[in-house]
Amino acid sequence: MCHDAPMSEAVQVEEATLRTEPGVAYAVARLHQRLFAGITERVAPYGLTTLQFTTLSVLSRHGAPLSTSQLARRAFMTPQSMSEVIHALESKGLIKRNPHPNHRRTLPATLTAKGRRVLAACEEAVSEFEDSMLDGFSEKDRAAFFEMVKAAVRNLGGGFPSD
Repeated sequence: MCHDAPMSEAVQVEEATLRTEPGVAYAVARLHQRLFAGITERVAPYGLTTLQFTTLSVLSRHGAPLSTSQLARRAFMTPQSMSEVIHALESKGLIKRNPHPNHRRTLPATLTAKGRRVLAACEEAVSEFEDSMLDGFSEKDRAAFFEMVKAAVRNLGGGFPSD
């Protein structure tokens, strides 16, 4: 009978540590998975991948030419991966690169007129997708959710300057 005590203690400890719901990290990971898949689905008809769409968005938001390394940092990619994305976007005529006046080896990228049109169409499709994700949220809740997500990213050192 001595052996029963340690076993029942182990069962009690195990039961005490079991959660009935997944944690925040799991929920956010699932959200990321669904977001990535949904964005991929919505930009594919325009001939883009999610990473290409993200790169066009970064270029548009920045408003000035960006080098491959600058784009990589802002899009959370390695410079090597960004080089592949840049090459694909350039071959599709969505961006152009011109030598930097002071650094001839640097080729900052800018959106072309075609790139701006494709980006606008993709942003509309992605915006509709985001609306479906936030269905049932009040405007106040949407704003609060967005602020909380940005704060969580900042807390983990991922950017988003405070307003």
